[in-house]
Amino acid sequence: MGVEALLAGDGWPLDAGGGPLHFEADDRRLTADRPEQLAAVLSALDDVAESGDPDLLAVGFVSYEAGVVLEGSTGLFRPPEGTPLAAFGLFRLGSARRGWPAAASGSLSFDGRPAPEPSFSLSGWTEGVEGVRAGIARGDVYQVNLTRRTRFRSAVRPLALARALHEENPVGWAVTIAAEGWAVVSNSPELFLDADLTACRAASAPIKGTIARGRTEEDDGAAKAALLASAKDAAEHVMIVDLVRNDLGRVAEPGGVRVERLGALRTYRHLHHLESLVAARLARGTRLSDLLRATLPGGSITGAPKRAALGFIRRVEPCPRGAYTGVAGFVRGDGRAVFNVAIRTAVVHGGVVDYHAGGGIVWDSEPAAEWAEVETKSREFLAVVRRGGTDSEGESDR
Repeated sequence: MGVEALLAGDGWPLDAGGGPLHFEADDRRLTADRPEQLAAVLSALDDVAESGDPDLLAVGFVSYEAGVVLEGSTGLFRPPEGTPLAAFGLFRLGSARRGWPAAASGSLSFDGRPAPEPSFSLSGWTEGVEGVRAGIARGDVYQVNLTRRTRFRSAVRPLALARALHEENPVGWAVTIAAEGWAVVSNSPELFLDADLTACRAASAPIKGTIARGRTEEDDGAAKAALLASAKDAAEHVMIVDLVRNDLGRVAEPGGVRVERLGALRTYRHLHHLESLVAARLARGTRLSDLLRATLPGGSITGAPKRAALGFIRRVEPCPRGAYTGVAGFVRGDGRAVFNVAIRTAVVHGGVVDYHAGGGIVWDSEPAAEWAEVETKSREFLAVVRRGGTDSEGESDR
């Protein structure tokens, strides 16, 4: 079986106003199962971007662990569970079908037994947060993105899960990549990169700062005001914006990086986020592989300084992240490449569905509050689990 892919949301610049773009399984694929194979995948993506063929499209993902390798922290590598390190299908844009395919319809079945399995207990999470805070006190790091995996026993159909998640929370950069034995279902609100290599430009829109929406209009207004007034969230956000500026600066013209929007409020079905937009004029001759090596893994899902944060993540988190907090999206033959940050992302493999969520830990973080934020970020997935299908009518757990 080849790779099957689907893009949904208004963030993809592929004239997707008519609904999702579905690419049927094709045997042409680019895959890295081991670190030493990543260079070949990046080289092949360069070939796609530089082909001059706007009908040629590579759709796929690069895992968090692949990003760790590309960043140079090879001693922190651990293999992901159930998926390749990176995988892309090669497609013709003109052959894509509009709308949700038949396989995206119907109910989902999440087994109630055994119960969902979190990678952290609350006590383990508290210990992890305190360990990060101790590192901050020593001056080792300023912020670390700590995440929790929850494992569900279920053999769901990936496209049905993708549709249910997107209908529960329509976002700009949803993408599903599926092959025999595994699938990555990403319903992400965060843009990692929008690059036009021909025009020598790139942009990133990091998210940092989250609050649950209120159940009434009055409560929701209060939540917005609280997030915008939060010194803690503002500090987290500015740290990550600065990190993204630095990453893009590695491949930009001198003085070619600017923050076009800082800490703007973005509202989704279950929560509010703070989002910025960082733009760069790329140095002439910059290739896609150069850009990915300079920016992976993303700053909003690692911390600052990035390399120190990677070490804390490896020591504190008990399991690999896999596709979660990697990047997923497309590379087009006209030099355009767009990737999300693979948050709000489920990984389906071996009869299980893994769903992660996390947040930035800084000096004034409180373990219980950070745990509550993880629960907030899991709302859309848990709503789909409870509902068990794609019928989104009725009351929502906003």
